[in-house]
Amino acid sequence: MKPKILVIGSPLAVISQAEWVLFSSRYEVIEYAFATHDDFISSMKSGECFTIDGIMRVGINLPSGAVKIGQGWTRKFLDCFPPSLRVIVNFGHGFEQEDIEGLASRSIKFYNTTGGAEATATIGIYLIISAFRKLSIYERMVRNNEFLPALRDSAHSSRDPCGKSLGIVGMGVIGQVVAKQVAALNMQIHCLNRKSSRETLNDSKTQLPPMTLHDTLESLLQVVDCVILTCSYSKSTHHLLGNEAFFKMKPGMVVVNIARGKCIDEEALCRALETGVVSAAGLDVYENE
Repeated sequence: MKPKILVIGSPLAVISQAEWVLFSSRYEVIEYAFATHDDFISSMKSGECFTIDGIMRVGINLPSGAVKIGQGWTRKFLDCFPPSLRVIVNFGHGFEQEDIEGLASRSIKFYNTTGGAEATATIGIYLIISAFRKLSIYERMVRNNEFLPALRDSAHSSRDPCGKSLGIVGMGVIGQVVAKQVAALNMQIHCLNRKSSRETLNDSKTQLPPMTLHDTLESLLQVVDCVILTCSYSKSTHHLLGNEAFFKMKPGMVVVNIARGKCIDEEALCRALETGVVSAAGLDVYENE
């Protein structure tokens, strides 16, 4: 008997037709077609989903009755999952909103997907360049037929990131890719002196460019021209950049966040932008998305 998998969303948005055909040949696929959450819960208690072995959730083209991205869906349905459920696969990096401990107590394994490191890092490089050069601002001005004001303003506020210093907070896979990519801009790279960072730098397989290690975030923020967050979100990184951190920053700092929105206190960031402590910010994520 094939394992029974509940599929939520549109798999063909993230995998090829050939991969989907192979998947379908190995598993009995049930497509999520419940109009409401109550219908889903009812099915898990005594209906078709009572015997599912796994759930595959794709956060694209979700049906109206499915829990949307960021709503902590495993936490919402934890007590309703059937005894047969053993594995959940969620397409996406994040898992901080899911009840990992609760799932573990039920012997349910949770897997996320981390294959988008290079794509995420590339967005980071774009934001670094755009924030230094104020590209998005001047593009909007030019589109509004304000070419001459844009030209005059850019002459004194646009900066070239080449040769500047970059602090990377979070030397996981994404942070490592960022380090390799910004080396092409001849940026001086700084990171926190963590055990994982030292092991990564000492591993010849990673082939990372030279970096300066800092014992504290404060030390790093005082010397770099730009800081990019590539860390995971947890209690220890909640509002990692807040009033205290902005106060200790080198004036005119560029802040880039491709991690999680809640790693930055956005009200504090706005104040730092208004006072000039931060000259520009490039945000791929927001505190309340």
